[in-house]
Amino acid sequence: MTETNTDMRTGKILIAVAHPAEEEAVRHALADTLVECDIVVTGVGGPAMAWALQKRFSEGVSPSLVIGAGIAGSYNPSLDTGTVVLAGSDCFADVGLDDNGTFLPLFRSGMSGTDGYPFTEGWIHCSGRWFDLLAGTYRVVRAATVNMSSGSQAVIDRIRATWNPDIETMEGAWLAYLCAMSHIDWLSVRAVSNMVEPRNLKNWDIALALQKLQSAMTGILKLIRNE
Repeated sequence: MTETNTDMRTGKILIAVAHPAEEEAVRHALADTLVECDIVVTGVGGPAMAWALQKRFSEGVSPSLVIGAGIAGSYNPSLDTGTVVLAGSDCFADVGLDDNGTFLPLFRSGMSGTDGYPFTEGWIHCSGRWFDLLAGTYRVVRAATVNMSSGSQAVIDRIRATWNPDIETMEGAWLAYLCAMSHIDWLSVRAVSNMVEPRNLKNWDIALALQKLQSAMTGILKLIRNE
C-alpha cells in the first residue's frame, strides 16, 4: 500500500544535518549556489533528528523538500571513501527482537505488517521529481539506519545478513519516516567517510568525506535552482 500527497508545498528547502562539521560543508555549498535554504543542525542520532524535524514541521509552512546531508559508513567495497551516494531506500536496521540470540527485524516479528505505509518489507523508499533527477547523477544505494554505530564483526554480519545495505547512518531512516508520514519530499545525500568494519578510526577520512559532500551539495543545489 502506498500513499501520495498532492498538496502544493511553498516553503523553503530544508537541509538537515546531524553535526556542525556537516553544516559547515553545506553552508559553503549554499554560498557557491545562492539557493535559499534553511539548515537545521539536529544533533547525532535518530531521536535528535526526529525531534528537530517535528518541531520544524509543526511551525506552519512545510518545507518544499527536505535534504538529509552528511557522511556515512560503507558496507560495499565498491563505495570508496569520498564516494557520494543517494539513498534509494532506508530501514531501521536494529529495531526488532532478540529471539534467543537470533535477531528478527520488526517487520518479520509478527508485531508489525510488512507493507504498512511508508514501509515495504521494512524499507522506506525514496521517490519523486527530485529523486528521479538526481538518480541519474549519483549512485543510488540501500541505507541502514542504526542506533549504535556498527563496530564489531558480529553486529556487522547480522546487519549484512538481514538487510544487505550499502551504507550505514544513524539518522537517515528517521528523516525518511518523518518526511513520508508528513507527505514531504525528501532526499538523503551521503559521502562515505569509512568502511563499516571492526572500529578503527585510523581508517576514517572525515575531512575527505566532508569535502566531497560540499562539492556534491553544490552540484545538487545548482540542479535544483535551474529546474
